[in-house]
Amino acid sequence: MRLENHKLFSKLSTPLIILILIFTSSIYLDMFQQAILAYGLMILGLLFTKIKKQKDYLRIFILSIGLFITLRYWIFRTFHTLGYTGFFDSLAMTSLYIAETYAIVIYLLGIFVNLNPIKRTPPPLPEDKKLLPTVDIFIPTYNESEEIIKVTAIACKQLRYPQDKLNIYILDDGATFQKRNDPDSEKSSSAWKRYESLKTLAKELEINYITREKNEHAKAGNLNNALWLTSEGYKVEDGKSEWFCYGKPPKRGGDLIVVLDCDHVPTVDFLENTVGFFLKDEKLFLVQTPHFFINPTPIEKNLGTYVETPGENEMFYGEIHRGLDFWNSSFFCGSGAILRRKYLEEAQGFSGRTITEDAETSLTLHSKGYNSAYLRKPMICGLSPETFDDFITQRSRWTQGMIQILLLKNPFKQKGLRWYQKLCYTNNCIFWFFGLARVIFIFAPLMYLLFSLRVYNVSIEQILSYAIPHLFYSLSLSNYLYGKVRHPFFSEVFESAQSFFLLFPTIGVLLNPQKPTFKVTPKGTSLKQSVVNMRVLIFYILLVLCIAGIFAGINKWIYSPLERGAVAVCISWNLFNIAMIIACIGALYELRQIRRFHRIETNEEALLIIPNTLKSFKASIKDISLGGMALQLKEQAFIPFLGSNIEVVTWDSYGKQYRFKTTVKRVSTDKAITIGCSFNDLNDFQEIVKFVYGDSGRWEKFWERREIQKGILSGFIYLLRIGFVSMGRNIRGLFKFIFSNLIKFNFMEGLWRRYSLKIFRSKI
Repeated sequence: MRLENHKLFSKLSTPLIILILIFTSSIYLDMFQQAILAYGLMILGLLFTKIKKQKDYLRIFILSIGLFITLRYWIFRTFHTLGYTGFFDSLAMTSLYIAETYAIVIYLLGIFVNLNPIKRTPPPLPEDKKLLPTVDIFIPTYNESEEIIKVTAIACKQLRYPQDKLNIYILDDGATFQKRNDPDSEKSSSAWKRYESLKTLAKELEINYITREKNEHAKAGNLNNALWLTSEGYKVEDGKSEWFCYGKPPKRGGDLIVVLDCDHVPTVDFLENTVGFFLKDEKLFLVQTPHFFINPTPIEKNLGTYVETPGENEMFYGEIHRGLDFWNSSFFCGSGAILRRKYLEEAQGFSGRTITEDAETSLTLHSKGYNSAYLRKPMICGLSPETFDDFITQRSRWTQGMIQILLLKNPFKQKGLRWYQKLCYTNNCIFWFFGLARVIFIFAPLMYLLFSLRVYNVSIEQILSYAIPHLFYSLSLSNYLYGKVRHPFFSEVFESAQSFFLLFPTIGVLLNPQKPTFKVTPKGTSLKQSVVNMRVLIFYILLVLCIAGIFAGINKWIYSPLERGAVAVCISWNLFNIAMIIACIGALYELRQIRRFHRIETNEEALLIIPNTLKSFKASIKDISLGGMALQLKEQAFIPFLGSNIEVVTWDSYGKQYRFKTTVKRVSTDKAITIGCSFNDLNDFQEIVKFVYGDSGRWEKFWERREIQKGILSGFIYLLRIGFVSMGRNIRGLFKFIFSNLIKFNFMEGLWRRYSLKIFRSKI
């Protein structure tokens, strides 16, 4: 089914299907009939998910079953389980009901968004290069190191695109006139140093450097400054910016604008695969591509799941964004995107009312009737935050920004948006309330087990007939939709780990939507040694409470036999929460990060050549970085010496050959001979950047290697195993921290006693 037919189907069939399901979901059945219907449909749906070749109509039927089962549960939950039994009972009951309703709405919107995800292929570019549009690349930066910016700028210079149609700009908000004249001499000196350093880098690479007078409106202001500065008819002297052009002066006003965060490195084929969409659709304002991260998020790193399981962002970029694309609701994600200049100018530039200027800009342009597209091909390699604190800084900004859009630019009030676009944008915004819901889900069973508050007033028969089919099928359906890009229960861990720390940002923006300010996510932070993040204390407290809840539940089971149904539900729920808390504790033991360059695991052919000899050996590249590579010899006849020089010959997926001079830094002979080599010719740095970051085929293979679907039970067992292992590290680290501080305390106390006694005696 083509995209045009999909859109026609969405307009006519989807509302009708939803109305039919809502009507039939409200039909009354007795408990036995409900159980037969729910389990029968559940089994039927699960059987259909096993069919390998999934047709569109079959996928819709499977999703419709999930919608029907969940709607029947919610109607039952709404009209048969709520009642006033006391102030605190009702408060706890209502809180849980609201959290459940929120989770169900997100679940149902997720079904809607992923009804028919589309997979695009890059349109071919015209053979006549004169027909290609001009492209401006904006690289906004604030406080990132020159080393990070340099790699991205070099990669932009290596893009396979006519150089006379390509202009690259470093947009430096870290050395504005305001910062260079800061009253604090240290800050002023640092800004001047950055200013000269990045200007020199731009001169070396023959690209453009732009800075401005003041740091107004954060990233959106930085981008808009460059947008207007490079627009037709605008003169540099008309504004208060500094533009240094090195090499050939660029023609102002590129037809397309690429936005790349300064740590987001493009592959050489990025423009080749994206520009064609704009030639195909005149009303297209955006092509968004996935963000692929070379390093794991702190949660993935500390749990040790990065290599074995899909990354946290892959659920969004692997599946959800394809679903949004079907509804013409793919949105700008801040980087890795191309936008059409004339539509940006028509919208008065990048939107800056909220701190998520990217999604806000897309909302504005979608409401004007323009189109967007999403290409699921990893071509942008970036950096995740290294520490959990930096990670929370990033997610707090996303949370507050998306809630700002909901409150200040309500998608349902946006004229020009289609009904399905309104639903998609609403889903994007309300998702970020998950922190509030997760906290309620953790405390709800404890309210009953510890304080006897009736948070969930249902019988065992009702749970078996309504709740269990809803829970089990929703888990199975999520695994059906996202199993290759998100293993079971990992969403619960990711959200639980963030939930308590997003509470205040969420409540703060609800109370004052205008208050949040843009905070740059720190990148490239190093940790010299593994440490316990003190945020973990809240999860230790929760663990103690949950264990206390288990004992309280056992006591209720013995002495309150009439309540055993509720006790069984809350104890089971509490045990699940304990599993999530254990994983969260493991995720907050910060493993050290001392490498200057991140390694990328791969498996590529290479040839080792010994200088001044005719000897060569076949090998496989096991990992690479800007600093070097690890190679595994396929033959046992050669073991190099430490410090010896070796030439490595290899090829990328495009067939281009690379030759690197390297020095052996380590040798391992366990099972196979593995050699760690460092690049020793810095003059080849641009070639190294091209080899390490320029090959999109490498990123696709890395994604595919991790797309292994797990079952619900095996996924839960896997999560338990890594959770206990990581928690063990955390406990050892915590004891080490406490013990070392006790020693320091005793030592300082001893010094105080010794010297205070001396002082006292001297006074006598």
